[in-house]
Amino acid sequence: MKTAGEASAKLAASASEGAAHNALYVLPMGYRCRALFKMDFAEALYISELRTTPAGHFSYRNVAYAMYEKCRALSSDGQAFPVTDVRKPIDLLQR
Repeated sequence: MKTAGEASAKLAASASEGAAHNALYVLPMGYRCRALFKMDFAEALYISELRTTPAGHFSYRNVAYAMYEKCRALSSDGQAFPVTDVRKPIDLLQR
């Protein structure tokens, strides 16, 4: 994030037209925003189920699977929840 901020500042300082506006495209989506999500156990499992599907981007698939692992550790009955294991290779022909 720090490197992206420095690159954006360097681009914005250049003399070209629209440089300040174009420098914003260098920054990642999470550069200036923070988010806090509060959810109950069922909501966390629902998000995990939806976001671990092979059609999703790897970045949020990994986060959703980490949420699932935490929920499973908290579950008293050890129930298997319907999520897709992100560590398994994706077969693109079965999507």
